[in-house]
Amino acid sequence: MSTMLDFLSPGLADRTAVARSPLDRAQRNAGALFSERDGWLVAATIPGEDEHLASCGVADLSHLAKLEVRPSPDELELEGVVRYRVSPRRTLLLGLPGGVRPLWGQTPDAGGETPDALAGRLVVDVTAQYAIVALAGPQAQTVLSRLTHLHHFPSGGEVAHVTAHVLERRGGYWILVSQELGHYLWEVAVDRCQPLGGGPVGVDAYEKAVAA
Repeated sequence: MSTMLDFLSPGLADRTAVARSPLDRAQRNAGALFSERDGWLVAATIPGEDEHLASCGVADLSHLAKLEVRPSPDELELEGVVRYRVSPRRTLLLGLPGGVRPLWGQTPDAGGETPDALAGRLVVDVTAQYAIVALAGPQAQTVLSRLTHLHHFPSGGEVAHVTAHVLERRGGYWILVSQELGHYLWEVAVDRCQPLGGGPVGVDAYEKAVAA
């Protein structure tokens, strides 16, 4: 079923097009080398990333799929899917497209069965609405404390003077922010990292670091 909001869903976009992160320009300025992943052009490597990760690396995970579920399911445990309950009325599901988008019954070629916990609920693909700035490394907590006064995670509130959501993830944090503010938040995060020896990193180095 098609709606007026189809343009927000990479799953319904032109299959020949390649999506770009709202942080694309900032990463190009940092010398990133790009690779196509799941229909997205992502920054695979960035110069100096090994040194940056020894302190705090800043990665762009905006290519991850994001679904909004309303009302929030009471229980939902899915392998490889991060669940963030924003409120009793809203839950976000985040993860690699192959593990998340099949949960959206309207996605072409979704396949599989919708979990019982999602039956009768509104599920909307909001991937293009949000950017994800990730922090990883031994100084990630220090950098986050320079961005926000939030102390308990997951939590939503002010991050670098804009509204965002912070999720604690292995090896660091994910900061979820509206795509219009993604470039700004990336620049601020990198600026806070640099005095500590940190800086931008590509997704390959980030994934290797958090898996260690």
